[in-house]
Amino acid sequence: MSATPLTPPTGPEEVHIEVDEETKGIIREMLSQMINPVTFDLFITGNCAGRDTNWCTPTEELIDLLASLAPEGKIIVNKHRIDQNKDDGAKFNIEENRVPVVYINGGIIRYLGAPLGEEVRAFIETITRISTGKTGLRTRTKSTLASMVNSDAKTVEVVTVVTPSCPYCPYAVLLANMFAYESKGKVRSVVVEAYEEPDIADMYGVTAVPTVVIRNEGSTGDVEFVGVPPEADLLKKVISYSGFNTPDQ
Repeated sequence: MSATPLTPPTGPEEVHIEVDEETKGIIREMLSQMINPVTFDLFITGNCAGRDTNWCTPTEELIDLLASLAPEGKIIVNKHRIDQNKDDGAKFNIEENRVPVVYINGGIIRYLGAPLGEEVRAFIETITRISTGKTGLRTRTKSTLASMVNSDAKTVEVVTVVTPSCPYCPYAVLLANMFAYESKGKVRSVVVEAYEEPDIADMYGVTAVPTVVIRNEGSTGDVEFVGVPPEADLLKKVISYSGFNTPDQ
């Protein structure tokens, strides 16, 4: 699929989410499908890493909104002020300069930067899919990822670099998130907001999004896709980086 050129945004220093009642109704309907609880860990600091724009505030507002619209008890939110509690940062391996950071279900899915703009829909869809267990992946993909869970394969990270205005990025993010869920974290999905984490984008030479980097334990990884990867191709790369021997090999 297509990719979007990387163009820095301009905007106000103070950002808040604004959601009308009609949109809240749509979100409430989407979240009404939830069956199993989904846990969020939100990591912020008082000055949001000293950024020009405080992205911690709208991220917290978004997660609070989703929790209020979901069926009672289905979205569990743990908030961590890691400038006040250093132990939380160390426990979850969170650097203060990366906030806001969102971990879903213990960190098998991670967002470095605010999941706003186009990313909101993939964020909500991720919640409903992992809550229902209906990931939408192909049977072969699911069975391969499931067989990796208790194997000696290396843990693989699929790093998807995105921007809030990219219309294609949510598809790449949702695919990686579902890989993480089906593999029970043997594959980890890391979503990186390029403007908030420019050093990561620069490290991989990102000029268009989504850019998908794959890495395994102890490696910085490589750019494998620019644009949305086909599911079968992403699976092949994950297998390659993990060193996993599939049953049909």
